[in-house]
Amino acid sequence: MEVLDRRQQLKATILPMAREAFRLHGIRAVKMDDLASALKMSKRTLYEAYQNKEALLIDVLRLSMEEHQAVMDEFKARNNDVMDLIIEHFKIQTERYSKTTPLFFSDLKFYPGLTDEFRDIEKCNQEKTMAVFARGIEEGYFRSEVNYEFISKVGRQFSIIFRTQEEYAMYDMHEIFVSFVCTLLRGICTEKGIAKLDSFLQENELV
Repeated sequence: MEVLDRRQQLKATILPMAREAFRLHGIRAVKMDDLASALKMSKRTLYEAYQNKEALLIDVLRLSMEEHQAVMDEFKARNNDVMDLIIEHFKIQTERYSKTTPLFFSDLKFYPGLTDEFRDIEKCNQEKTMAVFARGIEEGYFRSEVNYEFISKVGRQFSIIFRTQEEYAMYDMHEIFVSFVCTLLRGICTEKGIAKLDSFLQENELV
């Protein structure tokens, strides 16, 4: 138990520093030796918590997702309107991506051990997305005749393209949010949904 507690304490110290380094510089540019030096700990101590960078990266991704979910749960406790939840989700993601170097996303392909992790995440996210679309239809925000499974797949693919391909690096994430995400949302919205989306854009001076 003591060994486990020590490892958890080490991880709690390492993860914030590693995540910030990956966010600013990409994954491959950050060496485990650099992290150990920045954390003022020995390489042996660092490897006691994480045997390799891939294991560290998996925990960084998990931490980010858990924190995002916690923020969304807190928002949901105050406002459970499904359209507001969707807009808040995209606001947070847009802000996070705008502060992350594109190298981070393009570097992910060099870590094949993430495949199983992403498969589980993808399944969970797909289930949540379809549940949100169903709620949107029930609450009168989304059109019922749309193939939302297809929309979800297209949205995920474009998200990957925007984050990893160099020709899109010139576009600010806020511009992508307004020009692509909001346009995609508008296409599936009823008049009620469009009114809600337009109100958000106007209030935040995004149009």
